[in-house]
Amino acid sequence: MKMSQTDIPVFDISHPAPEVAQQVLDAASTHGFLFIKNDGVTIPPKDIDDMFQLSKEFFASPLEHKQEFAIHSEKAGGINRGWVSMQGESLDPEGQETGDPKQAFNIAPPTPSTPLQPLPMPLSAHTALITRFQTSCHTLCTSILYLLSTALHIPDASYFSTRHDSTRGPSGTIFRLLYYPKTDSTASIRAGAHSDYGSITLLFRLPGQAGLELLTPAGTWVPVPVDPSNTSDAPSTPPILVNIGDLLCYWTAGLLRSTIHRVTFSGGEERYSMAYFCHPCDDVRLEAVPSKVMEEFGDKGKEKLESQRKRLGLRGEEDGVVITAREHLERRLRVTYGL
Repeated sequence: MKMSQTDIPVFDISHPAPEVAQQVLDAASTHGFLFIKNDGVTIPPKDIDDMFQLSKEFFASPLEHKQEFAIHSEKAGGINRGWVSMQGESLDPEGQETGDPKQAFNIAPPTPSTPLQPLPMPLSAHTALITRFQTSCHTLCTSILYLLSTALHIPDASYFSTRHDSTRGPSGTIFRLLYYPKTDSTASIRAGAHSDYGSITLLFRLPGQAGLELLTPAGTWVPVPVDPSNTSDAPSTPPILVNIGDLLCYWTAGLLRSTIHRVTFSGGEERYSMAYFCHPCDDVRLEAVPSKVMEEFGDKGKEKLESQRKRLGLRGEEDGVVITAREHLERRLRVTYGL
């Protein structure tokens, strides 16, 4: 299937209907990516602008302030939290000789029993904004999960959303600030080829800061525009890019596509983005979804799933053993960080 950057559809889900649910499912199974029009209610534009400004302030802060909260350190507050240094992770360890030339900061959402993780300045002075933004992102993810459940004809339409309910236990959900500094390097790959680890990812980008590319089934890379309509001129107006992660792909036996993607550009200006990686609760088992649509789909996605698992260094999942969301995340992190 040939795909161009204009093929990824834009949806308005402010008034969900069965036909919208089906269209979202079609995009998730065809591309693994879709745009959601930001109605300004679920995620207020000002909060997006303020989070980008806060991200810029953080990455401009002194190195020693960031190092104190290095990822996986005790002070960072838990698994997959904290600051990632330049080349501190490799999203494509088999395809790259060095780590990705970017910085990141991972923030886990607070839960009813767990406060927001320890944060450095200036992030620690804006915990209300960060928490509110994460809550808005999760609300949007829940809406998308509900639409997918509806289109899959799962008897319980809350099948996915309840398994992502933070009141039911901890999860691997992470809100990530990303910074790609200017560089004199001639290398164009800034984030290696990978699929996302969780269920759904929300990606926020600034106008004029493209670079994301998707790998097509034909093995070619195609760019993804920041604003497919090319009409937005303010940071908060581009639609939100959504992509399907590994877990929804596995849950649906490959029907929903966890598309491999990367970030690539040479030198030039610095680049910022933000991503909300929505994961189910840690103890959720990745069992087959109870769906008539899935029954009809059968094992058509088996070969694709096995190929992707091997590419990601996840050999051993293809033996039919049901694993939990936490176990899958830990396997992916071991590959990414060489743990």
